[in-house]
Amino acid sequence: MSGSRDFATIVSGIPRSGTSLAMYMLQAAGIPPLTDGKRLADEHNPHGYFEYEAVKRLAADSSWVPLLARGKSLKVIYRLLRHLPSNIDYRVLFMERDLHEVAASQTAMLVARGDPAASQPEAKLIASMSSEVVSVKAWMEKQPNIRVLIVPYGALVDKPLVWASAISEFLGGGLDVAAMCSVVDPRLHRHRLKTDGSKL
Repeated sequence: MSGSRDFATIVSGIPRSGTSLAMYMLQAAGIPPLTDGKRLADEHNPHGYFEYEAVKRLAADSSWVPLLARGKSLKVIYRLLRHLPSNIDYRVLFMERDLHEVAASQTAMLVARGDPAASQPEAKLIASMSSEVVSVKAWMEKQPNIRVLIVPYGALVDKPLVWASAISEFLGGGLDVAAMCSVVDPRLHRHRLKTDGSKL
């Protein structure tokens, strides 16, 4: 199936925005992930992180992307999207999640690691993430080799069939939508907010 997709499928977004779930769904759908398996699954991501270490060094070396990522899915944090080489086409699934949920999820991970960054004020963190996301979205809109589908994490978890179908269409069709839906576990939508903005 991947041979007919002459582009790289990029899954991006802020950390803890649902990028690992999207990668898991794409794998179930029939698109192989480009991952090295070095970061193991844990209680925060029980199905795995689907990361590829070389992505962290994109700013220094991106020559491998056209050779290895075409026809596959690749997880790239939003800050590094600008370093993707321009000589290949991309379809980007950009995951979005309520930033209060993201901040709560990130803080929980940092606390578990004993990382002092966990004490960073939530308001400051959210303001920084919001500004950066606006900037990277504006940049993507100007790139002729990039097409973007914004995928809201909460809606994906609540209505997986709707979003799995939309993702399949965006990526050229033919994906196993039922398999994509089967890996969505609403129990993993932790730090969910109520409609009034308070935490459940």
